[in-house]
Amino acid sequence: MSRLTLIPYPKRVDFKDGRLDCTRVDIVGSACFAARDFADYITQLGYSVGDGVKINYSVNSALALDKEGYIIDIGEGSIDISASDDAGIRYAFCSLRQLMHNYQGVLPRCVITDEPYLKFRGMLLDAGRYFYPKRDVLKLIDLCYYHKLNVLHWHLTEDQGWRIRIDKYPLLTDKGSRRSHTNFGIRPHGGYYTKEDAREIIEYANMRGIEVIPEIDLPGHTQAALACYPYLGCFDRKLKVATHWGVKHDVICAGKESSYQFVFDVLSEIIELFGGNTRYIHIGGDEVFRHRWSLCPHCRETMEREGLKDEQELQAYFMSRVCDWVVDKGYTPIVWNGLDCDKRVHEKAVWHYWSDEHGGSDDLVRKFAGESGGYLNSNSAHVYIDFPYGRTSLKKSYAFNPLPEGLPEDKLVGAVLTLWTEYIPNFKTACVRLLPRACALSETMWLKGDKDYKEFESRLMPMVRYLKREGFKSVPLRVANPCALRGALQKAWFNRRVMHWQGLHNLIDDANVERKYKKKR
Repeated sequence: MSRLTLIPYPKRVDFKDGRLDCTRVDIVGSACFAARDFADYITQLGYSVGDGVKINYSVNSALALDKEGYIIDIGEGSIDISASDDAGIRYAFCSLRQLMHNYQGVLPRCVITDEPYLKFRGMLLDAGRYFYPKRDVLKLIDLCYYHKLNVLHWHLTEDQGWRIRIDKYPLLTDKGSRRSHTNFGIRPHGGYYTKEDAREIIEYANMRGIEVIPEIDLPGHTQAALACYPYLGCFDRKLKVATHWGVKHDVICAGKESSYQFVFDVLSEIIELFGGNTRYIHIGGDEVFRHRWSLCPHCRETMEREGLKDEQELQAYFMSRVCDWVVDKGYTPIVWNGLDCDKRVHEKAVWHYWSDEHGGSDDLVRKFAGESGGYLNSNSAHVYIDFPYGRTSLKKSYAFNPLPEGLPEDKLVGAVLTLWTEYIPNFKTACVRLLPRACALSETMWLKGDKDYKEFESRLMPMVRYLKREGFKSVPLRVANPCALRGALQKAWFNRRVMHWQGLHNLIDDANVERKYKKKR
């Protein structure tokens, strides 16, 4: 046998002769979620639990494996699992779960020695553009678990909706979680997570070894908040929760102390809710249009007081204050690379790379990684799975390299595949975009070194059938790797879809703001 049918593929597999019939098993070890989940699953497959092949499992911290590492020895009459920690036990049972499905309960005898390449392997869920009900978030956490991803990056705030309850600012969800329509549609859209919802989601994720990192995007992508509390903007403008996609030009004022008080109040409740589960707080920082700041007397006063030469340095000042606050509370801030600021933001901040729009990607990654707490890689060319397959095919996703050439490996914190939802309004559409690209990306995060796409493809169909049984439907390979014509049509369709009048609206609105406020400078 040349390769084991398993995704992501293990670090090492040593095959033995023969197979082991595991249609009747007896699981021996201290009770844990992963073992119970495995027992439930194979019962659903029609196999027996309680008397049969013994599955022995235990944690052995002396193993020469990193955290999350494990060894599965499928022998003549038993399966022995040893792991470096509890996470390793989880991933061992994850692998066995998939193998029991793929081999119909009769497993090839082998020794699997496995540990992940990246310690931070994430999936981003954008719940700001479209609200995903709690049941769907839980299903996506299951998908992370089956792919051995250990982080859910939960993007909770946007121009088009604020999705997490903040007790001190109830309008954020009472009003800010609903928009009148979406683009040119007529249907209202809304929804938010109560704190109890969030706690249930966090607990569900933690049982599966998944850390939930909240993102409160600041100071841009905040029109929903400004619609609720106009004083947060530079000019107290009356705004609506955004109804169209695209980046908005009204952002939180960087010159008012009341803005910082709002931010710290919100993050205090976020830390109270998420803090026991995560080491990180994502605070956004990208795509901030500074037009309002250039006209704002409060921003000008702050720039003069702090000796800031322009609005770019004002943005660095804003984010630096927020990062200082987060670090002072004992957490690590994460910021997007679209922040467009220098090292003054914070030496401990983790830089989340997504695009080279703000400069040469290699130079930018190298510069920021050397001056900060490292970086996460979400290179949009490979991991933005909201893009059609004609733009980012399965092959292209599998070619993703989390470590750019020339960068020190010790600065690589991890990688995150991203499910932005402007054009993914529900769970069904999410599956169409996620699968099979999530399979490819999970393997690039787990398995270091050269990878063979054709060999990966040979293991993919059993994984697709395994996921389908769990309620996740994948597109076929001919769709995931479209021909040139189909790909060109998909790109044209997508590019046409992202074009709308909102850009013109921004220009007209900017001109109106200038006419009203520029003369007051």
